[in-house]
Amino acid sequence: MSAGIPAPVATSTAFQKPRKKRSRAAFSHAQVFELERRFNHQRYLSGPERADLAASLKLTETQVKIWFQNRRYKTKRRQLAADLLSAAPAAKKVAVRVLVRDDQRQYHPNEMLRPPPLFSFQPSYYYPYYCLPGWALSACAAPAAGGIK
Repeated sequence: MSAGIPAPVATSTAFQKPRKKRSRAAFSHAQVFELERRFNHQRYLSGPERADLAASLKLTETQVKIWFQNRRYKTKRRQLAADLLSAAPAAKKVAVRVLVRDDQRQYHPNEMLRPPPLFSFQPSYYYPYYCLPGWALSACAAPAAGGIK
């Protein structure tokens, strides 16, 4: 080695083991019941209230604080989901003819070629599902060609 360049020195941080992630705190049923009861009564706790509740449940204040934060977030998520469901339009029911039942046609092909118009300005070529394979395909092409002017 040259005299001007110092040799690399191993630092103590390079040999430290990475910290293990804390395990999840398992609350007893009695603790969860009491936390839920208190949450239903009061969404936010003051410092002394949190300390008193933590002592009575044999938990740390941090555990109680984090539990309340998580519970408020869970409540907010549920409320937003409920609002989205109530704002969504209800599913519409549409009557649909049964075309085939037990491998037997229920309607003659000519009955299906001219559907009742939904709107007067929509030509029949907007209804491709009325033109099924094997059902007078030449007749299906005629309304589509006749609809374009």
